[in-house]
Amino acid sequence: MGSKRKSLKKLLLSRIMISVFIIIVIITEFNMSRQSTEVQNLTRDVLARESVTYSSEIYNWWNTIETRVMQTADVWKNSPYMTNTEAHELLLSLTAADPDSQDIYVANGKDNSFLDGSGWVPDDTFVFTDRAWYQGAIKAGGAIYTSDPYVDASTGKTCLACSILLSEDKVLSSDITFDQMADRMKAFQSSSPDVSIYIINKDSGDILLSTNEDVVGTSISDSQDDVIKGLSTVFSDLDLGNSFTDNKVKDAKTGKGKMLYAATAVEGTSWVVVSATPNSFVMGKLIPSLNMSLVITLICLAVLAAFLYFVISKYLNPVSTVTGKIGDLTSGDFTTDIVPEGNNEITTLSEQLNDYIERMKDMLTHLTDITGDMKDSAGQCAEISGGLSRSNTSQGESIESLNEYLSGLNQSIEDVAAAATELATVSSQLASNSDEVRLMCEETVKASESGRNEMKDMTQSVTILNDTIGELTAIIRMTADTVDEIKGITLTIGDISSQTNLLSLNASIEAARAGEAGRGFAVVAGEVGALANQSSDAAAHIDQLVETITDNIANISRKADDCIKDMDKCLAGVSRSNESFDFIYSDITKATNAITDIADGIGRINDVASNNAAATEEQAATVNQILELSGTIVRDSEKISEDTGSLASVSEKLNGYSATISDDLKNFKLN
Repeated sequence: MGSKRKSLKKLLLSRIMISVFIIIVIITEFNMSRQSTEVQNLTRDVLARESVTYSSEIYNWWNTIETRVMQTADVWKNSPYMTNTEAHELLLSLTAADPDSQDIYVANGKDNSFLDGSGWVPDDTFVFTDRAWYQGAIKAGGAIYTSDPYVDASTGKTCLACSILLSEDKVLSSDITFDQMADRMKAFQSSSPDVSIYIINKDSGDILLSTNEDVVGTSISDSQDDVIKGLSTVFSDLDLGNSFTDNKVKDAKTGKGKMLYAATAVEGTSWVVVSATPNSFVMGKLIPSLNMSLVITLICLAVLAAFLYFVISKYLNPVSTVTGKIGDLTSGDFTTDIVPEGNNEITTLSEQLNDYIERMKDMLTHLTDITGDMKDSAGQCAEISGGLSRSNTSQGESIESLNEYLSGLNQSIEDVAAAATELATVSSQLASNSDEVRLMCEETVKASESGRNEMKDMTQSVTILNDTIGELTAIIRMTADTVDEIKGITLTIGDISSQTNLLSLNASIEAARAGEAGRGFAVVAGEVGALANQSSDAAAHIDQLVETITDNIANISRKADDCIKDMDKCLAGVSRSNESFDFIYSDITKATNAITDIADGIGRINDVASNNAAATEEQAATVNQILELSGTIVRDSEKISEDTGSLASVSEKLNGYSATISDDLKNFKLN
């Protein structure tokens, strides 16, 4: 007896699970690495966009201030004949109406006069001609001049001066305290709660403002702050433009860990807005996602193992049953019966094996009956031979009886020959049926292979569709960015309408002062004000439309993401179908080999049946010889003894044949 064979079910399950585990580990590792890279790139892109947004907000705010200063200068130029009292009252009203200016003042170098819109009156020691805001406006020659930060003489606060030349030696200036810029910096929105924001003079390296007030007033080159030290190592390499290049965000190791720095210059100034974000902000959000992916992978692997065990058990249990029944048949037990399960090739095989068992049982039963007849006939031959020896006187009657008996024996042998021939025919039919089953299995193998190839083609098509949806998602996000730019334009239109409205108000004031002569100008100012209001309403309506478009794009983007997830599930389902086709293809190939073995066994049975038919024909020939001997005995009585011996020999052969067939039939269990 050979060694115990391994369980095919356990072997398949273990090898499939090991292969799937290795593949899943590789895919998971690849996805985790790709997710890490994508998240880091996305984070850098977000930080770069935030930096540009900070700079744009500062620029837009400062541009509004410069525009307002130019409008104030135009109002002043359009009122050349004001007295000092009227001029001072106008400065007071303009300062009160300006939400950003600490005060608005006018300095005349010719007569050394100074009017301050805050109500402050300088003493005799105050000299403005050497101030940066005054000299800068003179040199700018009518263009806006923005000074470096300085301490205001009236308030003692750090200010920025925005000044413009009104006429020769006459300058209008507006003081903007750093408190205004600090308020806007605090209102900056960031994706990281731990971000630090700095406004730095790019020429001197001085820190003008920061969310960390301890570093304000220091320089990035000599600061002892860990974050500033890290900034000093990469500041010269940062891209300060509004574009999104690889140098827009730089990382550096600091005493507080790895930091990500992004910087953008404020157009038209020497200021740079710098953001410093801890790298832990990126990894802190990435690690839970990676852990969740790992847990989901393990759960999917466990579910897959249970599913594979169920499927393998379902399809291999009938094979094990059929294998056991075939083993019983090879040992000669034809009492067994196979219960067909399912509706597949194994079911067909079980049904055909049941048919084969029934036909073999009928054939073997018939052979048993024929063997009994042969044994009885052999006994009769022995009795006849003895009678011939004892009674030579009744030779004629005995020979006549012998002839009659031999005729009956010849008929019996012909029956045996017919049965043997029928057995050979049945065996041939079984062999032919086995060949047909084998051909059907081979065709099924080809069909399974074709199905497997079609599943691979479908997998490729689904993958291409998944890539197309990903490209559509990218286009949708680009559209969202374009809508954000439109929103910025509507904000600019709103600012322009506000400024136009203020200009209309100032014009109305001047028209009122002009009396009857300024009435026409007042009408124009009113129309300008109405136009400004209409522009403001239109900008608000556009802003509402942009918000609606933004919401729609967000909904489309979410649905596109859902579609990508569904396509990932579809790809996983197609992959599992490919594995099922491979498994079915392997099982059908094995079934084809088993059918081939069965066909070979039936061929051997056919050979045995043919041999039995030949032996029966030999028996018929022997009986014919006996009949010829009986005729010879009639003609030649001297040869009775020899004929009697021949008859005894034939009887012995019949007994031998009967015993041999009986021994062979004992190997088969029929009930």
